[in-house]
Amino acid sequence: MIIVLPTLHVRPSAQAVSLAAASLAAALPKKLRTQARLIDLFPERDESEMLEAVRAAGPGLVAIPLYSWSRIPMLALARRFKEQCPEVPVVAGGPEATADPEGVMAEGSLDGVICGEGEETFRELAKALARGQEPPPLPGLVLKGDKLLREGAGRSPAARIEELPSPWLTGVLTPTPGGGVLWEISRGCPFSCDFCFDARGGHGVRHLPRQRLEAELDLFVRSGVSQVWVLDSTFNFPPERGKALLRLIAAKAPGIHFHLEAKADFLDRETAALLAEIPCSVQLGLQSARPEVLRNLNRSFDPRLFEEKARMLSAAGVIFGLDLIYGLPGDSHQGFRQSLLTALQLQPNHVDIFPLAVLPGTALHRDRSRYGLRAQDRPPYEILETITYGAPDLSRSRLLAAATDLFYNLGRAVAFFPALLGATGRDAVTFLEEFAAWALDRGGVERERFLVAESWQPDQILELQKAWLEHLLRQVGRQELLPAARDLVHYHFHYAETLLGEETLPAAGNVPSEPAPWNTPWQRAPGIRLVSFTYEILDLLEMGEIDPVQCSGLFRPVGSTGLFFRRGEEVFCESLQEDFLKLLAGCDGGRCPREIFAGSVPEREGREIVDFAVSEGLLVPPQENGRTKDGRAPDETQRRSRSMTPR
Repeated sequence: MIIVLPTLHVRPSAQAVSLAAASLAAALPKKLRTQARLIDLFPERDESEMLEAVRAAGPGLVAIPLYSWSRIPMLALARRFKEQCPEVPVVAGGPEATADPEGVMAEGSLDGVICGEGEETFRELAKALARGQEPPPLPGLVLKGDKLLREGAGRSPAARIEELPSPWLTGVLTPTPGGGVLWEISRGCPFSCDFCFDARGGHGVRHLPRQRLEAELDLFVRSGVSQVWVLDSTFNFPPERGKALLRLIAAKAPGIHFHLEAKADFLDRETAALLAEIPCSVQLGLQSARPEVLRNLNRSFDPRLFEEKARMLSAAGVIFGLDLIYGLPGDSHQGFRQSLLTALQLQPNHVDIFPLAVLPGTALHRDRSRYGLRAQDRPPYEILETITYGAPDLSRSRLLAAATDLFYNLGRAVAFFPALLGATGRDAVTFLEEFAAWALDRGGVERERFLVAESWQPDQILELQKAWLEHLLRQVGRQELLPAARDLVHYHFHYAETLLGEETLPAAGNVPSEPAPWNTPWQRAPGIRLVSFTYEILDLLEMGEIDPVQCSGLFRPVGSTGLFFRRGEEVFCESLQEDFLKLLAGCDGGRCPREIFAGSVPEREGREIVDFAVSEGLLVPPQENGRTKDGRAPDETQRRSRSMTPR
């Protein structure tokens, strides 16, 4: 019996991993496990294409994980599938099914719903159907017409977590070189925030055994995984458990970047030091900087303590981000502005901002009338208004959130934002509000596009930032700072793009004498960038933190070209001499260095420059159809990084 488990992801990304479906498949007996088929679906695919992908697998059972972002399209898919294949059972599980089994059952024309953790119940259901039997009464399983559905479905009991098979170690999921993985290390949450679904169900927090975690880390390292998202809403609670995890990561997988979620209250200097030893980023759930608002959500908050912990991470060199929510009960647009200002003063790498979602099954949903909450009754359950937060103010908050995402997050502004505020005399929130107003008016950006971050490419954001800065600096009478401000933005943009781009590695072996590099056409390595600056880039970098006011007062705009490239986690930026620049700029795959220099450089000196550029991987053979002209794959021309600072 073929078992099909389709998952609709938010978007294609390294995080688009069907972990829930894979966990169900891994829990099946070995024979049935080999008959499980995971199908990854994405919103841009036509519904008919999705339906055909499920049908083409020839399922004898379809099981659909449901989340707030996938409920509507996946239940529509289920209805169409049942119309065409009425004999094939279709069941659903996940947060949406657990919170609203009756609604999900009717909406999707489903044959069954699994409430709560699904592995054990799903295994027994699949075994019965494979034997051609009617499903027996199972905890958490609600079938069409079942009395439990009318009375309120029970939940599956919590599985013995140490007995659950790993979807990675069983081979249901296969890590890919350079890819990302979702790594489950625990289930449940020790806290009970009223807006969150994580702690509902009464199972507490259960931690996966260390032996399994070690084996999974070993697999990730062998597979060449580049990023791991740790699925634990508070990895550092209790603190000693978090420290043990960080020591394990440092010992087993020091070359992989980890994304972790932490609670600021339980951070200490030892944890910060351990985080600083591994490539990682940490997300802190601020939600609001107003204690009186957070009390409405069963959360405590000490502003001074939170600031102390955030600055502790900064001092240790740990990358961290913050979460904020607007539309919370008891909050207002002015209160959200205050929270955002507090967040940005801590200089996080990014601030993720969300509208409040009043999720079915949460305490906030149960008590919504107490706060006058009116929210969408369908996913994503977004807040529409509260007693203190009217619809017009929610619209203003949404625009401010979009401005933050566009200019600060996607615009990679964390490193230069304070300098811009100092140069323009604005506080962070006023700066972003004026940016939004300018973009929708003089910037010519349509409101709907401004609100959708996914519609923007990095270079488009860069041009928008530069145009806004030119307008603002002229408005405040500081147009003389514009060249330095542009250099500042350019540097950080190209630094970030280089960090995210291809690595530039030294050439394997010695530079061949025949054919002579002097007479061989080359092209620039795909990971390098040549960037023009108004000032000498080395002067700016020697300042430590580039400041447009200081820069314009200390230096002359002599011009320079910066060479950006990446080795491992490190980005190099070097100011190019004229001859080196001429070589790199001229190598387009068609001309050899002899033709590029054409008598402007003595041959002996030119050959030295070429040999250096080739040996350091800055120049590579021209590529055709992804391979070099001599037939080698690109990575065969380079080797692992060694320490090198270009001349």
